[in-house]
Amino acid sequence: MSGVTAPLGVALPIGAAFGIVAGLWGIGNPETVIRAARLVDRLLLGCFLFVTAVGAVLLYGLHALGVPMHFAPKPLFVFGIIAGGVLFGTGAAISGYFPGTALIALGEGRRDALAAIPGGLLGAAAWTALFGTPVGQWLTTTANYGGLVAGGYLNAQATARMLAIAVGYAALAFALLRYLPRFRGGERCCLRELSGATPSEFERRMMHDTIAYLYEGVDERAGRRRPWFERIYRDQVAHPAFFTRTVAVVATGVAALVVLSIFLRQPFGQSTTYSWLVGELFMPDFAYSHQVIRGIGWEPLSDLGVLVGGFLAARFISGRFTGFRPVVPPSWRHRFGPGRANRAAAVFLGSFLTLFGARMAGGCTSGHTLSGGIQLSVSAWLFTASMLAAMVVTARVVYRDAGWSVTAEAEDRTASGTSRG
Repeated sequence: MSGVTAPLGVALPIGAAFGIVAGLWGIGNPETVIRAARLVDRLLLGCFLFVTAVGAVLLYGLHALGVPMHFAPKPLFVFGIIAGGVLFGTGAAISGYFPGTALIALGEGRRDALAAIPGGLLGAAAWTALFGTPVGQWLTTTANYGGLVAGGYLNAQATARMLAIAVGYAALAFALLRYLPRFRGGERCCLRELSGATPSEFERRMMHDTIAYLYEGVDERAGRRRPWFERIYRDQVAHPAFFTRTVAVVATGVAALVVLSIFLRQPFGQSTTYSWLVGELFMPDFAYSHQVIRGIGWEPLSDLGVLVGGFLAARFISGRFTGFRPVVPPSWRHRFGPGRANRAAAVFLGSFLTLFGARMAGGCTSGHTLSGGIQLSVSAWLFTASMLAAMVVTARVVYRDAGWSVTAEAEDRTASGTSRG
């Protein structure tokens, strides 16, 4: 255990740093999440794998060197984690938002994110009400194996053994990044050409389309498109060999931020804030509210930092601030049309499901997939697997064979069935 506890004020800059990086990567744009669910672009998978692989080696390497860490792997209650992961993934595929990315999107001035926040609060309230019932107790107590990590329980593991497991996990993650093409139908992989490689014609169209959807609806008055950043984005983040040198360094920085938060007794997480707000403002007498309020740390301030970071990135760096103009993600409008009311309703429903599932599982992509994944938590792996499976199935059911591209020609190769990914 660490003897260091962070002052609450530290949460703001850490949250802002995370929000800036995620915003620049385009993770606050709902189309990024939807394309991941449709297996069109594996950007998110690459981010999760790289950050958790580097973070796990860093965390357990420092621990093996004698640096005290506040390990807090989330308990493995199998049924609740699976059910929560499925609900979370279903909602994310519909809305295009995770709890944290909705805050980034709000900072970027995305109008549909305004529906995500109340939907998420209602989802958190639904779990607050269900937690004290027999069903809620069954989900969180049946088949509960506690804070299990790869290899067993931390207090029974040698530090050298945990470091070896972390290195093995990183090797597996890097192997996947080396051989899995980023774009469906593409050829270039994330790590095979770390310094970059010449994209195919199809991949060039995908790069162009990626930039096109990220800049849809930009408010030229509030955040002008910045050609210098678009060049960097095209050459780095939108490149099919995603983890070019610059981005690999930035991703390592994100991993270091998460490890730092664990060292400071504040494991990174974002969905808890929703339950905290519900408990403080609307449901203070419920047992789950008591539990959340008693255990709350810096999450509300770090979430505020994420929102501020998303704004700073969009307004002053990328120029992708949309000024709350009506922008419907291309995957959604190709399937359901450009209607704003339908889109807002879908974001509200999807966000309800993501927060309901996150609180049922005891965490979201931040608390489970990132913080938990870096700690090699089994509950994190189970949640992430359940979430990804639900995202893929839901996307197939919801979007079917509808288009996804801003520039229609980018879909030619995938539509023709020549996919290699």
